[in-house]
Amino acid sequence: MPQKTVLVTGANGFIGYGVCRAFSLAGWTTYGMLRSDKSIPDLIKEEIIPIVGTAANPTIPQQLPPIDVVVCCSGDPSNFKAHFEDITSMSQRLSQIAREKGHDKPLVIVTSGCKDYGTTLRHGDPDLAPHTESSPLNYPPILAERCDGALKMLKFTDDFDCVITRPTTLYGRSSSYYSYIFHLAEQAKARSDGVMKIASTPNSILHGTHVDDVGAAYVAIAEAPRHVVAGQAYNISSHRYETLGELVPAIEQSHGVKVEYVDPEENAEIAYTIQILFNFPQWVGSDKLRKDTGWTDKKPLFHKGYEVYRRAYDAAANAKSEQHERVMAMAVGQFGVQQS
Repeated sequence: MPQKTVLVTGANGFIGYGVCRAFSLAGWTTYGMLRSDKSIPDLIKEEIIPIVGTAANPTIPQQLPPIDVVVCCSGDPSNFKAHFEDITSMSQRLSQIAREKGHDKPLVIVTSGCKDYGTTLRHGDPDLAPHTESSPLNYPPILAERCDGALKMLKFTDDFDCVITRPTTLYGRSSSYYSYIFHLAEQAKARSDGVMKIASTPNSILHGTHVDDVGAAYVAIAEAPRHVVAGQAYNISSHRYETLGELVPAIEQSHGVKVEYVDPEENAEIAYTIQILFNFPQWVGSDKLRKDTGWTDKKPLFHKGYEVYRRAYDAAANAKSEQHERVMAMAVGQFGVQQS
C-alpha cells in the first residue's frame, strides 16, 4: 500500500506543529510549510519535511509529489480573506498535479475555530447546551473573514474535497493561550499580597483540548472514509468541559497564590485578558467527530494535569521555541502578561 502524503501549512505554529507531528507518527510522509527557516530543525527532528514559503507562492506545488491531504493551520489575522484565497489556489494546483499523475483529488482540511459559535451559558444554568456543528454561527467581528473564508472553500468540490475543523482552545506542550494562566499566576505570586484576581465566576466554562489530541483528530479525519467526512464540519473538544471552579484550586496549589473572583464590569483594566481566558464560557460538543472517525481524546483535562503541563511549558519557554515566542509576542501588552 503506497504511503500517504500530507502538506500542513503553518507548520511552525502551535497547532500546525502538533498536526505535523501527529501525521508523522501515524506514518504519513509529512511536509510542513513555514514562512521562515527558524523552526526547520524542530520539524526535521520529528521527521517532517520542511517547505519554506507561503501558499501564495505558485511554485510550491511543483516542488511536491502528489499530495493526498492538505491541512491549513496557517492564518493571517490582518487579511484572512486573501489568505484563504491563496490556500484555495494552492489546493487547486495541487489537485491538478495529482490528477495529471493519476491520483485522486486531495482532501483539504481547513482550520477555523470554536469561537465561531460565540459563548454558551455557564455551568449550572438549566438551559445550558453544547455548541454542535448545527449550532448557528455567532463569531466576533474580528473572526468574520476566517469563518467565511473556510465556508467558501466547501464550494470547490470539483477541485478538492473539504472539511472544516473547529478546535477548542488548546493546552499542553508550549501551551498556546493557556500559558497566560501560568504567567498571570506567577505575576500575582510576585506581588506583596499574592492575590490573583479573576474577573469571572466559578461556573464559567473552559473547554480546552490537548494539542496532541487535536493533532490525532486531524489524522482521524484524513484516514476516515472520504465519503463520510467530505463537505463536513467537525468540532474538536475534550470529552467534557471544565469549570473555573475546578481549575482555581490547581492554580493556587501549583503557584502558591490566592485567587479572588471579581466583577468584570468593575475591573475593566483586566476584562480583556479574562474575556479570552476565563470569561468566555463555551461548551463544545464533539460527538459527530467521534461517531464518524472513532477519534477520542486521551490526555488528562487541564486542571487534572496542571502541574505536568506547567513544567512542559517551562521547558518550551527555556528552549525559546518559536511556538512559545509567537504566543508571548501576542501576550505582552495585550493580555495582561508582563515581559520577563
